[in-house]
Amino acid sequence: MIKPNPFIFELNLKDAQITSWTDFNTGKPIPKLSKPLTGSDYKIYVISFQKRVLYVGTTKSSIKSRLNSGLKASGKNGYHGYKWKNEKDILIFIWNFMELNKIQIENVEAELAFVVRTKTGKWPESQNEIHFNNSYQEIGKEIAKKMYEEIINCG
Repeated sequence: MIKPNPFIFELNLKDAQITSWTDFNTGKPIPKLSKPLTGSDYKIYVISFQKRVLYVGTTKSSIKSRLNSGLKASGKNGYHGYKWKNEKDILIFIWNFMELNKIQIENVEAELAFVVRTKTGKWPESQNEIHFNNSYQEIGKEIAKKMYEEIINCG
């Protein structure tokens, strides 16, 4: 069910804008993202800095579109965007789940945030909200544990 190798990128930000994407494994700049990152399957993405999980999110849209909307938000209509948008260099882990639905993906997102809390004693530092859901719980827990291991063992 879980993709064994997430997509991992180093993102450089300036003034709450992504200035570059670099493939973590190769060190090569990525000028343009491609499928499945640009597709409409559900994705879970994790923002981390120095092996600390800052944020766990989900999206069905292109990952670049989702990130840009959270980075550009200014408080209009009540949404201030990502709390981590003023960081300079971060890692993003992205898992694509073409086989999961909204309820299942929200469960995995919540379980992953809970794994972070269990392992570190704190919720992800920049987390705004989590959609709790007990459906899919047993499988979601296992997926979340594997995802957390990928994050912690990276680098």
